[in-house]
Amino acid sequence: PSWAIRTFVVLAGITLLVALSQRNAGKGEGEKDDVRPSGEKLPAFRAFQRQYLVVYSIVMMADWLQGTNMYTLYQSYDVDISSLFITGFTSSAIFGTVVGLYVDQWGRKLGCVVYLILEIVINLLEHVNNFPLLMVGRLLGGVSTSLLFSAFESWMVSEHRKRGFPEEWLPPPPPPGE
Repeated sequence: PSWAIRTFVVLAGITLLVALSQRNAGKGEGEKDDVRPSGEKLPAFRAFQRQYLVVYSIVMMADWLQGTNMYTLYQSYDVDISSLFITGFTSSAIFGTVVGLYVDQWGRKLGCVVYLILEIVINLLEHVNNFPLLMVGRLLGGVSTSLLFSAFESWMVSEHRKRGFPEEWLPPPPPPGE
């Protein structure tokens, strides 16, 4: 449909603009990663923050856009929609307890890449009017949701440390029970 092509073109354009801005922002870097006497964080850290936040925002926006259209899409298939949604939520609850362990073991960046690959497969499966394949898509959707809410932030924290930025520049963890 034409709306899907327009959406793809807009998202591809945004991605291209982000890539070009990141490329241009990286040209002036070369300063020492430290705090200025005024307490201001240096450009290398700001560029790192921008890079993470732009990628994370695009990924989250894509997830939100997908979620708003799933019900309408499933409704057009005349399938048991509640079973599909319950399967997705249950899958996320189950896999959410172990996905973080594998992300830590196999690598946070790989976890982000696996998330993106899963999303492509899931979006392809959602356009097939076959209930078992839709269920597989929802099972994989639970895994991808767990990755979305664990791998990206974990990658950011580990990359922050790898680049040698001070720990106090990371937000403190929430107190227990919150």
